[in-house]
Amino acid sequence: MALKDEFRSAWLANDSIDERLAKLVIETASRASGLWRLEKDHLVLIGFGWASDMPLEVSSGFQTATRRVPLDQIGLGIVKAAVTAKPAIGRRDPQESGLDGSATWIAKFEANTSLAVPIHQKGTKQIIGVLAVSTSAFVEEGDSLWQTLIGLADQLGSADQ
Repeated sequence: MALKDEFRSAWLANDSIDERLAKLVIETASRASGLWRLEKDHLVLIGFGWASDMPLEVSSGFQTATRRVPLDQIGLGIVKAAVTAKPAIGRRDPQESGLDGSATWIAKFEANTSLAVPIHQKGTKQIIGVLAVSTSAFVEEGDSLWQTLIGLADQLGSADQ
């Protein structure tokens, strides 16, 4: 089963998506990936995958910190993506992106870029979640990782109908 189909079926079934996110980390040579559902005025973490060499305290610390994120925490890329309904790029240097909260985690992940993509419910402008990755690469709009995440987010948006 293709990764995008695995994401779609897990999202539909409300299954654990951690294994699929771990696969995404491997397939995209990323450091971490996460998936959040939008519930009223906050994002709820429903899955997280991380690189095998990431210290457990970093992984568990991130999961604890982002388990439930209010939409007023605009220094985080996941919140910016949910609020603006557009992909958000964060950098290790917060001066580059203005996402100081994301910059802290990007550094802890030993990454350079985070990319958070909103999940739109198919056929509407309604945001239902956010998919994000942190990577050592310097991701720009239109890059292959950008396209991969947009495609996965589209699949998840289609699945939610």
